Amino acid sequence: MRVAVTRAEDESGPLGSALRARGLIPVSCPLLVEALLDDQTPLRDAAARLDSYDWIVVASTRAVHALSGQRHGPWPHGLRSAAVGLTTARALSALGATPPPIVSDTAGAAALWNALASLDTWSARRVLALTTPGGRTTLIDALRAAGAKVDAIDAYRMAARPPARIREDWRRAEPGAAVLSSPRSASALVAAIGRDTLAGLHAVVAIGQTTADRLAELVVACLVAPEASFDAAADAIVRRLQAR
Repeated sequence: MRVAVTRAEDESGPLGSALRARGLIPVSCPLLVEALLDDQTPLRDAAARLDSYDWIVVASTRAVHALSGQRHGPWPHGLRSAAVGLTTARALSALGATPPPIVSDTAGAAALWNALASLDTWSARRVLALTTPGGRTTLIDALRAAGAKVDAIDAYRMAARPPARIREDWRRAEPGAAVLSSPRSASALVAAIGRDTLAGLHAVVAIGQTTADRLAELVVACLVAPEASFDAAADAIVRRLQAR
């Protein structure tokens, strides 16, 4: 089964790796591209006062690179860090993060919180969370529920690719299933190829309830991964194929 990877990731990316591990064939059809923020002042200010935080939490290499572009000076002594994924952790280390960033054993923000929960008291801890507009808030919500004072700062934004380019990639990919990881990506795909095309797939998997809710608004039936992780999304496709 060929599965459309709608994220902007290379062949060794986390979703593609999860699909291949289950005998599925990832095919690239990115829907969004990185774009500059309209106002970079909040990120610039956060980068300048990085030493005022106890922790920094980052979900992507894009966010690390955006921070690097605004940061002048060495990594603050004592600032601890956490990353969603080994690639993001390596990018933080290259920026100077010490001690080494905390990374979860499995992908996803929920898994990272499981790794972080017992590492600090979190009450009144100052945490900088680098985000993107419309991104999931699973980890931020968990940190705030534990008493942390979280500054969620957008580091970059994602913009939809031209529909004609999406349609071209979709025809080339010839997928039998698709994985969508954000409400914006769901909107971009439906706008480009139409809900009828998606209805003809063996499976459309949403990572996260907010993405599933957006697909429901667009009248597209989908499976919801039981947890917000690439492994769970790949498992959902396998279960659908086995059921058929």
